[in-house]
Amino acid sequence: KENETKFFKSNFTLCNYRDQDKCPPWQILSTKMQHDKKKKTIYYDNAVVKLYDVPIFYSPKLAHPDHTVQRRSGFLIPSYSDTKNLGSALHLPYFWAIGEDKDLTINNRLFVSEHPLFLGDYRQAFKDANLNVNFGYTEGYKKVSSKKQAGDKSHFFSKFSKDFNNDEIENNLEINLQHVSHKKYLKLYKIDSDLVNDDTNILENSLNLSSHNNDSDLFVDLKASSFTSLADNYNDKYEYFLPDISLTKNLVSKNFGYGDINTNMKIHNFDTNKTKKILTNNFNWNLEQPFAEKKYNATLLSSIKNFNYETKNIKNFKEDTTSELFGAIGYLASLDLYKSKNKEIDQFLTPKILLRTSPNKMKKENSEIYLYNKDIFTLDRLGVDGNMESGTNLTVGFDYERLDQEKEFNFSIGQIISEKKSNKDMPSSSSLDKRFSDIIGNLNYTNNKNFTFNYDYSLDQNYKETNLNKIDAVFDNDFIGFNLNYLEEEKINEEKEYVKSTFNIKKGNNGKFSLSSKRNLITSSTEFYNLSYEYINDCLRAGLVYRREFYDDSELESENTLMFKVTLTPFGQLSSPGFSQ
Repeated sequence: KENETKFFKSNFTLCNYRDQDKCPPWQILSTKMQHDKKKKTIYYDNAVVKLYDVPIFYSPKLAHPDHTVQRRSGFLIPSYSDTKNLGSALHLPYFWAIGEDKDLTINNRLFVSEHPLFLGDYRQAFKDANLNVNFGYTEGYKKVSSKKQAGDKSHFFSKFSKDFNNDEIENNLEINLQHVSHKKYLKLYKIDSDLVNDDTNILENSLNLSSHNNDSDLFVDLKASSFTSLADNYNDKYEYFLPDISLTKNLVSKNFGYGDINTNMKIHNFDTNKTKKILTNNFNWNLEQPFAEKKYNATLLSSIKNFNYETKNIKNFKEDTTSELFGAIGYLASLDLYKSKNKEIDQFLTPKILLRTSPNKMKKENSEIYLYNKDIFTLDRLGVDGNMESGTNLTVGFDYERLDQEKEFNFSIGQIISEKKSNKDMPSSSSLDKRFSDIIGNLNYTNNKNFTFNYDYSLDQNYKETNLNKIDAVFDNDFIGFNLNYLEEEKINEEKEYVKSTFNIKKGNNGKFSLSSKRNLITSSTEFYNLSYEYINDCLRAGLVYRREFYDDSELESENTLMFKVTLTPFGQLSSPGFSQ
């Protein structure tokens, strides 16, 4: 036929040519290959997929679109998994190209010893809008026990976003819907998509309409939302904000400074029978170089907060309609010092002080609040509704910056000194309950853009212990890479200390060895670790992955998984069984 080309004892690959007739990374051998140009499809009889001349897959019939096809309906490459909690399963994905603007991917998991899991992912693009829907359903366990609860299990996640813009106004509408029938479902079935994964602990259902008028610099946000916690230790898993309305207007005066005014109205329901109705009005104004020009930088800061509320069953808040007024003023002064060395190294030292006073009487604050260096030179350091730090205090500190052609180093440190010996209304985690707060600082270092290091810390006033340590470090070059995250928090109800790390070693231009883990240092337990080796070239991506997961849970058992994955560019991924124990 005119539109058909046939080859016998064929050998097909999309890999680049290798010198000295070396075998390609992958190839498809068949007794017969037929290219139908009208259907834009290549058909094979007795197809054998080889990796470096080693057969890894056989099919009596095989077909795929030719290189001219962008997307087409059809079965994707199947895979096999084996987990300790659910046993063996065959994954059969199918891609349905419904139209140019929409598609549906169905991925069914057929378990040997459990009911099947049906998964779907729907995407559609509109003019200035996008819709993504992800869902799943299973009848659950076939055999139930005290650990394995009976009943259907399912999830539904969707996100819709649309922009309504013109020359003057930018509008955005976003709708999020998230539902899970069972709190262990996501981890049990290892659900993973663009909208949800098995690490999700908070579900959000929300409608948010935001608007920004560029000419008047006015921001409007209308939101209604509900949150559901999947954690075991939460008293009530539901929390609602309905409605939540916010208006913000930026203000600028040529002669009298700049600021903003904000109004926020919301109704908050939580812990079953607790309700808070809130109307908050905030006014902030800054005046630079007040009174007269000076040889140092000076800014007069002011903040007024009008807090109106009605509550029910909430400690430290009145139930009748109540209006409260909070305010603070401050004088921020800084001096810029500059030094240049050989016109290659620039150094900046900026000592600064903030004298702050607030005449209002604050309520006892029960929130667990940590201060970071970026917060201590501001007026509203608590950042909560219905409260503001009272009294007079002085913040002292400095910023240091060193710049050269390849390196950048920043260091900031400060401490708050209060007029009172103690303030029992302040949370102890903030250290503002004492006359001398913790010494709060930040250190940041960047070298050649290959290495970044950021360290936030809070040092006890006696210099004996740290109450906060937060480290983020990233290094990457042509041979080695690592990512380290460390967090330690003291003086809170549940102390935290954990470390997450990823370490990579690159072998030549194609190979990469990776090790990642997360360890809870309070309980001396590892939550997971992954060990993998990956090989990548122009037409193939292969990897060997070992994963160890630890669960402190009555329903989920810890398990080891070993899997070999191969992605044939541009077709898709082949996976070996995930051997689990």
